[in-house]
Amino acid sequence: MPYLYNMNKKSIITTLLALVALAGQAQTNKFTLHGDMSRAVEEVSKQGVTFDSVVIVNPVTNEVVEKQVVQNGMFTIQGTVDKPYYAILGIMVKIPGREERMQKKILPIIIEPGNIAFNGNNNIPSISGTPLNDVINDVISKMSVEGASVSIKELFMQHMDDVVAIPLLLMLDDTMMEPKELLSLISLLSEDAQHHPQVVKVKEKAEAFLARLDEGDMFKDFAVEYDGKNTRLSDYVGRNQYVLVDFWASWCGPCRGEIPNLIAAYEKYKDKGLQVLGIAVNDKPEETLKAIKEMNIPYPQIINSQRIAIEIYSITGIPEIILFAPDGTILARGLRGEEVEMKLAEIFSNQ
Repeated sequence: MPYLYNMNKKSIITTLLALVALAGQAQTNKFTLHGDMSRAVEEVSKQGVTFDSVVIVNPVTNEVVEKQVVQNGMFTIQGTVDKPYYAILGIMVKIPGREERMQKKILPIIIEPGNIAFNGNNNIPSISGTPLNDVINDVISKMSVEGASVSIKELFMQHMDDVVAIPLLLMLDDTMMEPKELLSLISLLSEDAQHHPQVVKVKEKAEAFLARLDEGDMFKDFAVEYDGKNTRLSDYVGRNQYVLVDFWASWCGPCRGEIPNLIAAYEKYKDKGLQVLGIAVNDKPEETLKAIKEMNIPYPQIINSQRIAIEIYSITGIPEIILFAPDGTILARGLRGEEVEMKLAEIFSNQ
């Protein structure tokens, strides 16, 4: 019996120690996110807008993983986290005349143990208070400074083994870093980080850019069906004339901003052997037609190409303006603004 008593006593002590350890671990893994948006609330309320709640969103699935109501411009979210993870902090707002709430993405955030502070009262909101969130805060404060990509890259190299490397990589992608350098940085990440869906997207985008058709390459044809008719790129390109092709959409502000330049180029050089062609991408045909009418676009269009042209020409942003030679090879791509006129003047100045 004493032996059994001693065994039970040892078991009780072991169990108690385990519970104490678990309690200590839970305490260590606890996070608190406290936010202050009191002044911002006053400003938006003048427009009738209300900050309804704050959400922590999984950036891959857009799933809301945490949510807290905003009261008097303040909120607190508490929980435990086994391992730091990357998320997006968003605010659900109510806008006059709209029944549904709208989510506004605010900042990347690392959910990690400690006291995290969100300040939404400044022109640039900030998240700080824990080691990895301090890194993000440092980067965001430098984003508008010349040479920001250098500073972000330095921090990326220091934190390759931390989850904060993922939002840092996304920020580097936003700074238009060269694709080869982006791929080189991705190769330095751990296997798990390299397989993160958002890292995979950056990698695929960079690889597609490097593999894209470029100056000197022959055009690739495609066909688009609309209103019972098939139109091909080869109906215009490769027919012994220069063709300036504008990949655009009616909803794209910069696209509409380029169109007056293209109309001017068309009117100036059409009698010298230039054809201008619009290719509507990711757009509803009726909206494309409406924009063509509104802007009095005189040159032909391929309507309803959706993603066909985008994928063939590895277009990552619009407008994308490509100049094709009479034999169908690419003379230049990525032309914008004055570059269009300069390139055409170079070609047609002696004609």
